[in-house]
Amino acid sequence: MLEQARLILASLWEALQMALDAMRAHKMRSFLTLIGVVIGVTTIIGMMTVLGGIKNSLDENMRNSLAVNVFQVQRYDNQMGFGGHRRREFRPIIKASYADAIRERCPSVRRVGVESWDFGHVLRRGALESNARQQIAGGSPEFGDNNGYYVAQGRPITEQDILSARYVIVISDEARRALFENVDPIGQTIRVDAQKFEVIGVFESRGSMLGESQDTYSWIPLSTFERVYGKRYPWGEERSVNLTIQAWSAEVFDQAQEEVIEVLRSERGLKPGRANNFGLWTPSQLQESFTQMTASVGFAAFGVTAVSLLVAGIGIMNIMLVSVTERTREIGLRKALGGTRVSILRQFLIESVMLSEAGGAIGIVLGYVIAIFVNAKLKYPAPVPMGSVVLAIIFCSMVGIGFGMWPAIRAARLDPIEALRHE
Repeated sequence: MLEQARLILASLWEALQMALDAMRAHKMRSFLTLIGVVIGVTTIIGMMTVLGGIKNSLDENMRNSLAVNVFQVQRYDNQMGFGGHRRREFRPIIKASYADAIRERCPSVRRVGVESWDFGHVLRRGALESNARQQIAGGSPEFGDNNGYYVAQGRPITEQDILSARYVIVISDEARRALFENVDPIGQTIRVDAQKFEVIGVFESRGSMLGESQDTYSWIPLSTFERVYGKRYPWGEERSVNLTIQAWSAEVFDQAQEEVIEVLRSERGLKPGRANNFGLWTPSQLQESFTQMTASVGFAAFGVTAVSLLVAGIGIMNIMLVSVTERTREIGLRKALGGTRVSILRQFLIESVMLSEAGGAIGIVLGYVIAIFVNAKLKYPAPVPMGSVVLAIIFCSMVGIGFGMWPAIRAARLDPIEALRHE
């Protein structure tokens, strides 16, 4: 038994050596054959790595974006994904007055925050400018806690700030670094565009998401926001606010959503049977949308991989058929010296699989290079999924065997006498 196993291993090793010699003898042809496999394997591993890094980044951002048991009401639904562009139907705005109705009629709701946004502003202090265009939120006192924006220095916006429409601001950590390095910002005056504000607080840093800074948000009282930026958008439409709502506990989270929906339907005059004309956003819904999006990207990557491997397989088959023709006399000589059909078949199959696996190995290495690049850009772990590596190895073997079988059978079936006559 041991002797038989040793002979089999020796035979396989000899076939492997001959396959390597054949690849070295035709380097350019072998390289061109590998390209399709390299593209396919790099695509699937690179895409899965990127999606894994994005998911890790999104999960971290989700943990920081909203407080516990918080959901949002916005004018429109979440449309994240690849469902194609859909024209949004007109919807009435979300009014700040809805917050009072929710507080009065929703016993499962702990607190309701109101916020309105304006984008693309520069914060200035003398000659210094914020190094990112800031997003200005006009918010109620609940804004910071409900959205996971915690004040690291100074104080948050209070009810008195809103009642008095004070020109005070809580700035982002990025704005602090740009405007107040080595200077205490509290009590200092800055300009948002042309308007002066007193700095009363600084948000703690939230890091980055998908390589983009999350420290670009500054907060002013909602009443001041309406005075500075108006209650209407520049194009004349009345501004719509967002409502950020926190339930008392996880046990009543779903109940709180149902209560809020009932109140909003009543406030907006929706009759039974009509669809909601507002959007309800929860962290789980956003993650579900992202999961659907990544599934779509994954299928697309799989399609590219399948086409690449199919093209590569056809290339391998053609190259192996050419190799059989070129080595007809060699095959005839081996058969005349006692070589069996099985040994000839095995040799050509090994050559085919080695071509495919060599391309797979290069693709895996390039996938790791992509992972290193993604890790550097996203600042979150983006490990190469081992499942993708295993699948790549399996698929490459299947391509090598499947598309190398016909050339190997042709080589094994050659008549030794006719083969030796071949010129």
